[in-house]
Amino acid sequence: MRFRIERMTDTEYRNLNIDYGFYNTPVGNMLIASTLRGICCIEFADDRNEALQLLCKRFAKSFQQMRHTEFHDLALRFFCKDERNLSDEIVLHLHGTDFQIQVWKALLEIPFGKTSTYSDIAIAIKNPHALRAVGTAIGRNPVAVIIPCHRVLRSDGGIGGYYWGIEKKKILLEWEQSY
Repeated sequence: MRFRIERMTDTEYRNLNIDYGFYNTPVGNMLIASTLRGICCIEFADDRNEALQLLCKRFAKSFQQMRHTEFHDLALRFFCKDERNLSDEIVLHLHGTDFQIQVWKALLEIPFGKTSTYSDIAIAIKNPHALRAVGTAIGRNPVAVIIPCHRVLRSDGGIGGYYWGIEKKKILLEWEQSY
């Protein structure tokens, strides 16, 4: 699968209609949300109410409705073993700073089943001294799993942190290693 980030303008961000749904995947229950242009958010949804509250917090000035879309189907194909390498393109419609978008694009370059380091990401975006800022941008990734922030480890090989918790990160890494 290929991924393309389309940057959401500030005006778009303030006037969004977001369709979302809850889905069971091999790595757990997920909330997948999209705009008319692409996926805008994927988050773990072990607790649906918490996941919906987080979506509403991320997109405070938007209108959200539970409705299944083709974008959700595309995102779900990522989790299917036989479908992962198809030529489908998933559009990610994201709101973030230039720096965050750069970091998220660099994360998309980490191959499935492989890992990288914060330092590698900083070098990839041609800002090798921005380790702390890279870590902050990774932590603000709105598209869990597909933008693979879980593949970033500490330089010493340690697992490091993860917004959804270390256990989720371990589950994701093990799931990818099993293919």
